[in-house]
Amino acid sequence: MKTTLVLGLLALMPALGDVALQTTPDKDPPQREIVVSVQRLSTESIEGRAANQRLLALAQKMSADLVAKQKELAQPAGPEYQRLAQQSQADFASAQRQAQADMRARVNPIIADVAAEHGADVVLNAETIVWASKRLDVTNEVLSKLDAGAPAPGK
Repeated sequence: MKTTLVLGLLALMPALGDVALQTTPDKDPPQREIVVSVQRLSTESIEGRAANQRLLALAQKMSADLVAKQKELAQPAGPEYQRLAQQSQADFASAQRQAQADMRARVNPIIADVAAEHGADVVLNAETIVWASKRLDVTNEVLSKLDAGAPAPGK
């Protein structure tokens, strides 16, 4: 009886192998994570470049204001100048944070749409991971969609 059972199972194995082959999908399993370069979005997108130009102009203005104030003060390196320099740094840091928050508010819905299109459950920042396959990087898609909805420069 044991011999018959073993021989019967052995006879079924090729058929079971065919069933297994038929149910194996031809495609890769759906990706569950994608990668976006936040750095590239901030430096290559229309909105990111415009924000960086505004911040650069603000930094230059603040620097010029500090130089002018330094010239008019009797003690150029005194406590009043130090207070103004610290306030200028704090104001610039605040402007940077606001620019980042504005960019995040604009980019997050686009990233969510691209993630849904790819069936992704997780979106990782490309700058903080050690390695990822190029097929996971959707930065170009996000850049295209972000720029498509951006106002023309200077408007």
